[in-house]
Amino acid sequence: MTTTLRSAGPISLANRPIACCASMEAQLAGLEAGLDLIRAGAVSGEVAKVIHNTTEKHGFKNRSRAGYSIGINWMEKTTSLKLGDSTVLEPNMTFHLHLGSWVEEDFGYVLSESIRVTESGVEVITKAPRQLFILG
Repeated sequence: MTTTLRSAGPISLANRPIACCASMEAQLAGLEAGLDLIRAGAVSGEVAKVIHNTTEKHGFKNRSRAGYSIGINWMEKTTSLKLGDSTVLEPNMTFHLHLGSWVEEDFGYVLSESIRVTESGVEVITKAPRQLFILG
């Protein structure tokens, strides 16, 4: 898992714990909802819809793509986990899921995970804990 905080300048999470934690919880819920749906036979646009609907229930609306394919040539125009994409997921497809939102114009939170589609679900390639550590 990768967690990225975006800022136009120096930030202290100690000054924004509520906004940061709320965004993190929304993105985590969306990620987990998407992971629950991903498996061979799922439709990429439907995965994106579930992710977006889940984060929106937590107060964070984002309709950009929720992930993109990765592999040898990830720059080629292949499938994305985005609304309207009708690609049916197949075993061994790999994706970088990335969910994020901007709490303020100069502050945002992004959560990501690299995954592999399997017949019965999803293999999460990253083995890091899904939590935000606030120090200080």
